[in-house]
Amino acid sequence: MAKIKRFFANFIDLSPLPSFEIPPEKETELIEKLAKVISKYDMELPAIFLSSAFRPVSTIMSYTTLLPPATMLEFLGISAYDYIALFAKKDNVQRLIDRLDELHQAREAKG
Repeated sequence: MAKIKRFFANFIDLSPLPSFEIPPEKETELIEKLAKVISKYDMELPAIFLSSAFRPVSTIMSYTTLLPPATMLEFLGISAYDYIALFAKKDNVQRLIDRLDELHQAREAKG
């Protein structure tokens, strides 16, 4: 994100852009929240499949798909900027995949 800000700083004022940094505790909280919602609908395997495909380009995809509607989503109560920051790190995508796998295995063990 810093490279993008430096590039566009010559053309426009970027001061109103929010910070795309979130603390590790917030990352863990968002991963757990996403994993529970996905698990609630028994969609762990499709989410793991899509997340695995999405992981190599997660940084680019988080900015291009979540950034444009982010302001509107904030008005609806969805913290889009937090999700952009979460998916900007490939490690967080892997953490989500691992958590979904754990929830799926727990569901399978229950029967």
